Amino acid sequence: MRLLNRKSLIAPSLALLLATNIYAASYTVDTTNATLAIEKISELVNIPFLVDTNILKGKKTNKIENLQNLEEALKQMFEGTGLEAIIKNNTIVIKEISSVKVLSNGTYVLDDVSVSGKGSKNGSAESGYLVEDVKTLGVWGNLSLQDTPYSMSVMSSDFLENTITSNMNQVAKVNPVMKNNENASQNGEISSAIRGFGVSQALIDGIPLPYSFFGTSTNEVDRIEVISGLSGFLYGGGNVGGTINYALKYPTLKPITKISVGNNGGKNYYTSVDTSQNINDKLSVRVFGNYQGGDTAIENYEDKEKLIGVSFAYKPTDNLDLGLYYAHRESTTGTKPMWNITGKRPDASSFDTKKTYAPDWANVDVDSDKVELKANYSFSDNLRLRTAYIYKDATRVRPYFYNLVNTNTNSFQRGLYWFYKQQTKNDGAYVYLDGDFNTGSVHHSLTFGGSFGNEKFYSRSDHSTWGDSLGSTNFSDYNNWNYTIPSGTVKKGLARKQFKSNIVLGDNITFNEQWSALVGANLANVQQDTWNTSTKAKTGSYDKDALTPTISLIYKPIEDLTTYITYIESLENGSVIDEPKDTNDGKVFDPLTSKQYEVGVKYSINKDLLLSTALFRIEKANNMTEYFANNGNGKTQTTTQDGEQINQGVEVLVTGKASDSLTLMGGVTYLSPKVEKTTNKTLQGKESQNVAKYQAKIYAEYRLPVEPKIFLNGGVYYTGTQWVDNMNTQKLDAYKTLDLGARYETKLDGYDTTFRIYASNLTNEKYWANTSTLSDPRSVAFNVTVKF
Repeated sequence: MRLLNRKSLIAPSLALLLATNIYAASYTVDTTNATLAIEKISELVNIPFLVDTNILKGKKTNKIENLQNLEEALKQMFEGTGLEAIIKNNTIVIKEISSVKVLSNGTYVLDDVSVSGKGSKNGSAESGYLVEDVKTLGVWGNLSLQDTPYSMSVMSSDFLENTITSNMNQVAKVNPVMKNNENASQNGEISSAIRGFGVSQALIDGIPLPYSFFGTSTNEVDRIEVISGLSGFLYGGGNVGGTINYALKYPTLKPITKISVGNNGGKNYYTSVDTSQNINDKLSVRVFGNYQGGDTAIENYEDKEKLIGVSFAYKPTDNLDLGLYYAHRESTTGTKPMWNITGKRPDASSFDTKKTYAPDWANVDVDSDKVELKANYSFSDNLRLRTAYIYKDATRVRPYFYNLVNTNTNSFQRGLYWFYKQQTKNDGAYVYLDGDFNTGSVHHSLTFGGSFGNEKFYSRSDHSTWGDSLGSTNFSDYNNWNYTIPSGTVKKGLARKQFKSNIVLGDNITFNEQWSALVGANLANVQQDTWNTSTKAKTGSYDKDALTPTISLIYKPIEDLTTYITYIESLENGSVIDEPKDTNDGKVFDPLTSKQYEVGVKYSINKDLLLSTALFRIEKANNMTEYFANNGNGKTQTTTQDGEQINQGVEVLVTGKASDSLTLMGGVTYLSPKVEKTTNKTLQGKESQNVAKYQAKIYAEYRLPVEPKIFLNGGVYYTGTQWVDNMNTQKLDAYKTLDLGARYETKLDGYDTTFRIYASNLTNEKYWANTSTLSDPRSVAFNVTVKF
């Protein structure tokens, strides 16, 4: 804590006069900038104030007019901000409203996601699902969403709950920057794209776990944060197109218990429980669980989950916050085939998307356990330590079905790769030391630290069968295949080992209220070794370092408008070809450094509505895939690395409340994905396959002017045309889908009760989501939630 203004404390002889001023003066503050507001009211009352400057960054207070009482003025100014101001010893003391101190530059231990309050930007439905702060940005810690110099979107727990979102497939459909590939939950993985680049792994609570792409459920997270573009400086090597962060469930500031019973579509019913309680003023606990089962809206495509989790937040001293998280999950999902089309592609309307077009005996089984420990320690008001460690162990059985269709010869075949039980063991951690100091009038928030992520992937030889003739031209016959998978005879062995680390130094520099900068350098390292599990022979290896810088220049001409320019480099993992039908299956390309340039603007139209736009250019090594007819061994493509892929475009995002009754969340993306500098000159200037140039999504929620509360919600989601091949000879049609739902909030026997219904793809639109995946059918979900 430090005294912001330099006035001396008022002498005791003036105490009576000050006390009189508190009740006699008239207070008007016409700014919402928290720092300026408290300075102005301090001038009006002529007494000093005491505050940790970090908690005011990015905060907006409420305007007040002609209030006669200082205590009431302070109360109204800070209402809904998560802060409170009290008068103590003739000094205005400003602090956070929390039984556990939340470090402004560290990871939250007691989560503020579910703290509600009119006007507070906490991700709640009342705030239009807009959040005040991003949970973790690696070296930068937590920053105001408006003042973060990256394009970001956040999906809060309230939003996931009110749209009855139960898997990453639904997240990818609604999120304004993610491309919906309709298989984002296939094999328990994330499978999406951001800015034209594939994203197949996520961070967990800001910790990078390489290839940790299965074993995490949307039912164990409080929010999902998506950063568009490169983020290697923040977390070490990673995805180029964007980064997804799962913020795990920790105790909430306010005790709450929720019980939900519902249906995710089809015959897929579930029951979930989530309770957070304060054991005492130092210890809080949260327990949550989910049980679901039954076929979804797709016939013979089940979705089972057994999830149990517990987390603790403990504050043994004023300077130390501790967190502990554990979750166990068991899941079984159906599988959708990958279509391999030779010749003219059948129109999507030819298919019944309620069918899987794969046999019902093949499912994906995923079991996982994860445990996390984290701590924040404050040595002083200007020196803090934050650290976290996570371990995850997950196993998976997965089948790959390929439906081979040659419309030139009117032949129909099928293939199968069966992967026996695989196991991935991940652990990772970060540790950062944050310090605040001034050099003259310039303020610095300097951070030094780093992170690491480790993976050991165990597998065994897979079983495959190819060229099995369907014996029919009826697509529905793909549902029937009497085949017995032989028992695995080879013991499981280490197939891949990967280690990523980074050492980083960053400085968040504030020159004045208008100008600031984020400047840093990151020494990143990526290592990987792969083995043939049958022969135990090493098949690939790399170990590469790179010094990658970043700089962001931020200018705020007015308090509601933030503009920025960002340059960032990232050492990316060497691409791994994990596709059995590829002639280079298992090949590992060398890691390379990618670059991104971004210019952005973020504008708070009102205190609960944020509009942002970003112009970007990403330069990355290009992977190209050439396709050919099956030659009898199941191989139908070859992926190589050639040239440079340059994706540039613009994103426009909006989130929040356009009015007291209307909430909006959406965005528009224009993307120009070009291939340059290729040795194969026929590819020069071609656009990348499976990348939509245009994407537009808008979700809206409207409260009807009636009591009790009734809300109508839904969205329209548009994806433009995509090239099927690298030579740009054939396109997939553009498509749009419509969602529509309603929510009714009332009280039953004194308990807050909410009824929801939500229909996805209401018009049952049929389309090719990419070259190998068909759309999902119409699905209607519903539930009832009781809170107490």
